[in-house]
Amino acid sequence: MLSRRKFLRAASAATVVAVAPANLLAGQRLLPTRLIPSTGEALPIVGMGMSAAFRSGDREASWNVIKAFQDHGSRYIDVMGSGRFVVADVVREKGLQDSVFLGSYFSAADDAGSRADAARLLEITGKKSLDLMHAYPENGVPNWGVMKRWKEDGLTRHIGVARHSSKHYSAMMGLMETGTVDFLQVNYSLLETEAAERVLPMAIDRGVAVTINRPFINGDYFDIVRDRELPEWAADFDCESWAQFALKFILAHPAVTCVLTETANPKHALDNLGAGFGRLPDEQQRERMLELIGSFS
Repeated sequence: MLSRRKFLRAASAATVVAVAPANLLAGQRLLPTRLIPSTGEALPIVGMGMSAAFRSGDREASWNVIKAFQDHGSRYIDVMGSGRFVVADVVREKGLQDSVFLGSYFSAADDAGSRADAARLLEITGKKSLDLMHAYPENGVPNWGVMKRWKEDGLTRHIGVARHSSKHYSAMMGLMETGTVDFLQVNYSLLETEAAERVLPMAIDRGVAVTINRPFINGDYFDIVRDRELPEWAADFDCESWAQFALKFILAHPAVTCVLTETANPKHALDNLGAGFGRLPDEQQRERMLELIGSFS
């Protein structure tokens, strides 16, 4: 497991790259990466969440948006329910077994059912092991012993826990104390900052990779910024859109490994990917960003 010092050094090194977002398409540059602390594996810093294309079962639309991410080195696809089998079909058809980092959700309360679903995903994709099996507990703490056995048995290379509400933070922190959590998925954004108080610092201390959900609060963020001018000072950290403004705020936190974005629109996908390029805001700039968004609401 990486030390906190090495983890922070790796995160800091990933925050500045030579290309600005406007040159993303022309340069065909690949996203910077950050390390998964428990394994040292590199993961690109912008990933895909549960796209409507996956939920609808539209394989062509799913490929179009996956391709936009793949073209710029994005690997992580986080998907649940029947949508994961749609993604698995695309992975198999396009030969992406080695270039997609597939994360999905399983019930530790249904060991047999979860193992069957995992086996089906492995058969479809041709992967030897799933990349990440997440628990998404509705109430309380999942049966962590069951999840550890999934990893020990080779069903998955990483295990984690995912939630999107502060009421689950204490349980998530309790799991991190066991020293066996590889990934934590949590909500954190310009409108939901509570995870920065205890959860994100603990993830750094415990060597846990952090993926961020709800970067746009299911679209509520865009309702707030719609029809407003992006401030000129956003150019100081190579920001060209309100979407990038939100994502760069998140990516500037040293605990964050990857932020997950949800879209079925390739144009929006490219805009989101642009947040991973160029400079990121420093602490003073991040405070200014929070003050600005706070003044809108």
